[in-house]
Amino acid sequence: MSRWFFFCIFFIGNSLAFATSQYQIQVYLTGFKDGTIFYLKKFEDQRIISSAKLEKGYCRLSGELADIPQVLWLYTKIKEDLYYYEILLGNDSITVKGDIKDFPYNLTVKGSPTAVEYSQYTHFLKDLNSKRDSLIDEVEILHKKGQKRIKFQDQALNIDKQIDSIDYKIIEQRYQYIIQNLTTYAGQFVLTRIMKNMNLDTLRFLTRQIPVEMKNTKFSRKINDYINPYVEKCIREADSLLSLQDKKPIKMYNNAEKAYLLYKEGVSLDPERIDGYIALFVMYERLLPIKGLEAYDIALESLDGFIEQSLREEDKQRAAFWKEDVKYRKRLATMVIPEMVKVKGGTFMMGSTYKEDNNPLHQVTVKDFYIGKYEVSNYQFAAFLEHYKSRVVKEGIYAGKPLYYECNWGIEGGKPVKGYESYPAIYITWYGAQEYCKWAGGRLPTEEEWEYAARGGLYGDRNNFYSGSMVLDSVGWYMENANGKPHPIGMLKPNELGIYDMSGNMWEWCSDSFYRDLNGDIYATEVPDSKLYAVVRGGTWLTKKEICRTTCHYFIYPDSKHFTNGFRLVKDL
Repeated sequence: MSRWFFFCIFFIGNSLAFATSQYQIQVYLTGFKDGTIFYLKKFEDQRIISSAKLEKGYCRLSGELADIPQVLWLYTKIKEDLYYYEILLGNDSITVKGDIKDFPYNLTVKGSPTAVEYSQYTHFLKDLNSKRDSLIDEVEILHKKGQKRIKFQDQALNIDKQIDSIDYKIIEQRYQYIIQNLTTYAGQFVLTRIMKNMNLDTLRFLTRQIPVEMKNTKFSRKINDYINPYVEKCIREADSLLSLQDKKPIKMYNNAEKAYLLYKEGVSLDPERIDGYIALFVMYERLLPIKGLEAYDIALESLDGFIEQSLREEDKQRAAFWKEDVKYRKRLATMVIPEMVKVKGGTFMMGSTYKEDNNPLHQVTVKDFYIGKYEVSNYQFAAFLEHYKSRVVKEGIYAGKPLYYECNWGIEGGKPVKGYESYPAIYITWYGAQEYCKWAGGRLPTEEEWEYAARGGLYGDRNNFYSGSMVLDSVGWYMENANGKPHPIGMLKPNELGIYDMSGNMWEWCSDSFYRDLNGDIYATEVPDSKLYAVVRGGTWLTKKEICRTTCHYFIYPDSKHFTNGFRLVKDL
C-alpha cells in the first residue's frame, strides 16, 4: 500500500511557490527602433526590476523573483505613448513576440504554462478591452471640448454609459473565466483582482472550489486573507512555526504543539478553511511524539472536516483514500501480532560474487513458510513484555540474558515511547527477538529463508541489489536518506511479495549463530577463547547502501547494544 505522505508532498511542496526563482523573458518585437528600452515592473508595488535595450528587434530580461507566480508589466514609453503588456510569470523562461500594433492585448506568449494561461485570458477579453480603451480616448477628447460647449458634454455622458456597459460585460466574462479556471494560477489571480467587488458568500463559494493542492499558494492566501484576516494569520503563523529548524527535539515539539493549536483555532473560526484541515492532517506525524496514538484521531477528524467542507469530488475521493491509510497506520501501530505473508518455497542461488558480502554463491532450497510483512514494532514488543513480565530471559540456556535495552526511539519502562509505537522494535537483543517469536507462536527466520523472502521468493528479480528494487531510496532507509534516525515500518515500497523494509531501517536477527575464536575460525559449538555471534541481515538506517544488499551476510554479538537491531517473525506452515 502506498503511504499517505507521498500523496501529501503536493501540499508541503507548495511552499516552493514562494522561494526565489530565476526568470528569463525573451522579447521579439517589430515596429520599435533599435535602442528602445523595455522595462519589467512588478505589478503590485510598481517597482522596476529589470530593463534591456531592443537590438535588431530582440532583447532579454532576466533576474530573480521572490514570489512565483508574479504579475509583471513589460513596458516602454515613446514620447507620450505607453506600450505595456501584463505577464503572469510562473516557472521557467518565456518568449514574447509581436508588433508595436499588438500592444497591449495581441502579443503572443510561449513557455511557462502560467504565462500562457494568462495570455489566453487577455486574448479572451481583448475585443471588449480594445473597445473600452478607444471609448476612453474618445471621451477624454470630448470632455476637453465640453468645457466650452454643452453638446460635447452630452456626447461624453453617452460614451460614459457605453463604457459602463462594457465594464459590466467584462466583469461578466471575468466571472465566467474564473469559474472555468479555478484550477489555474491565472484564474485565481483574476479572482483576486475583483474579489473586493464580490459578495463574500460568493467569494467563499469560489474559494472552496480551488483544488486542495493549490490552497497554500500565493493567490489563494491573498483571497483568504481578505475573507478572514485573523484566520489567515493563525494558519500563516502555524506554517511559520513548522518551517523552523532546531536541533533540540523539545523545541521542535513545542513548535509542533503551538502550530497544532493555531491550525485548530483557524478551522474552528472558519470551518470552510479546508487548507487548515489538510495542514492538520499533514502534520500528524509530527504530533505523534506529543500526542501518541491520539495523533491518528486528529488526522482522521481533520480529514472528516475536509471531506465535509470540500466542494470538489476529486478532493473528497483523495481524502477518503488518505483516511483509509491513516486508519491502517493506526491499526498497524496497535497490532499485537504481526501481519504475515505466505512465501512459497523453492530452490535458488543464495549469495553473490561480491567479496564484501561474505556470502559466496551456493544453491539452497527452502520450504514454504510465513514471514512478517513488517519488522516487529515497538508496540508489539511492548505487548510481549507486558505479558512476559521480565527484562531478561527467564529460563533455558540463555536465562538472565537481556531482552532489550531502553531507547528514546523504542521502549522505556516496558512501554513504547509515545509517538514511536509503529517504529520497528529497536535495541532488541537476539535473545529478546527469540523470546518474542516463541510468545507469538513462531521463530526467527533462518538466514536462507530471510534472503529468499528479501529477494522476492519465486517472483523476485534476481538482478535487484535490494529488496524489491535496484534503487535503495525507493525501498529502504539508509545513511543517505534516513536523516539520522529510523523510520516507521512500511513507509516505502514493498518487494515483490509485499514485504516491507527488508533492505535498510533495522538489522534483522536470523536464527543462525556460531562461535568464533581469536583467529577468526568458526565453530558450531563453544571452544576455548571463542565468542558467540548471531547473523543479522538487511542493513540499517545508519549503514551505507552496499550493506543493505539482500545478499550481504553480517554477524554481531547476540546481546549487542546497538540502536539498529530489530527483527521480524516467521511461522511454519
